[in-house]
Amino acid sequence: MIMEADKSKSAHIDTIRRRFGITLAAVSRYNSLNRDEIKNSIDIFRMQGSDREKVLALLYMVTPDEHNPLIRKFRDETGMDDERYDSCAPLVDRYGTMFVAALIYNPQFYAMAINYFGAVNAGFAAAENTDNALDAGKKNKDRIIPLPVSFRMTFAAAAVLVVILFIVVLVRLGSGAGQRISNDWIAGLTAPLKGQDGISFVSAGNEGARIGIKSPLAGMAMAANDTAPDVTPVVEYYTKAIRTEKNNSALYVNRGIAYTLQGYIDSAIKDFKKAIELDPRNTSAYFNRAVAYAGKGAVETDNAIADLMMVIAINPDDSETYYALGALYFRQYEFDEIKPHTLLEKAMDAFSHIQGYKDADIIFDYLSRLL
Repeated sequence: MIMEADKSKSAHIDTIRRRFGITLAAVSRYNSLNRDEIKNSIDIFRMQGSDREKVLALLYMVTPDEHNPLIRKFRDETGMDDERYDSCAPLVDRYGTMFVAALIYNPQFYAMAINYFGAVNAGFAAAENTDNALDAGKKNKDRIIPLPVSFRMTFAAAAVLVVILFIVVLVRLGSGAGQRISNDWIAGLTAPLKGQDGISFVSAGNEGARIGIKSPLAGMAMAANDTAPDVTPVVEYYTKAIRTEKNNSALYVNRGIAYTLQGYIDSAIKDFKKAIELDPRNTSAYFNRAVAYAGKGAVETDNAIADLMMVIAINPDDSETYYALGALYFRQYEFDEIKPHTLLEKAMDAFSHIQGYKDADIIFDYLSRLL
């Protein structure tokens, strides 16, 4: 599975490179001379200074059609809708080699780029599909031909069977479908506060709740659970709520949290993905999906970090996310036999952004002594 994903990624990057006539020699040379820039390439998503122009160039590169509505909307919202940006050619000439090098040599940047494009594009797709469905309904309104009674009875019986099967599937989902994962990362997570009814999670605005992250320092867990909480009623609660409000992003986030705390990571990721499709700027959905990805181990670390960086891109002052990012880098360091200093430096950088938040200062001091 991993090898197939790597092949798909390489083919995708190679397609981009060839489309814009960027040679591998130029990419390799650029990477050799600009390693720090490649390592920090994800910083463009913080949208500071010329970063908007760079993000536009990246969107042009990963989108086969430069007239894609996504690009038009991005240009309108960022005030880049003048003649200088009518064509992708000047921007790709300026940044193309840098981006191809970043896509190849920085796995986190590639994941971030695809997440950024996919999440924003999902918002357009949902809107377009709704409009198309409404148009189709209007066009076909007068063309419906009544079925004979026997056909209708057969159809009704089949419909009942489908409903029964659908309920069975929902019940299975409610109990946590998929393979359950049990590891220290999941066990150390903290359930969000509950509502007055003892079931529903307290939501942050319209985004949904967030899972709490255990402190990276041994013996200093921030209200970590000794045992996994029983959140089966929470899953059932939100499954019922989703039947009524299928387009409520926060409901999917909160059910995804419950799945995560149970250890049903694949079901959780599916819910967070749906929440992002409904609301591409839902920071809680990205945050919680990153936590769930981390629960799957090293194989999903790049995706976890990319999701956390997406939250920071949307809200550069998100202390919770910097804390989770630092904890994740430190976890990588702990499990790496070589104990590379680069991971410690990344963890320290994350905690340095949030001095005074939780035990960030203590963690930073501890990490600095490990260097």
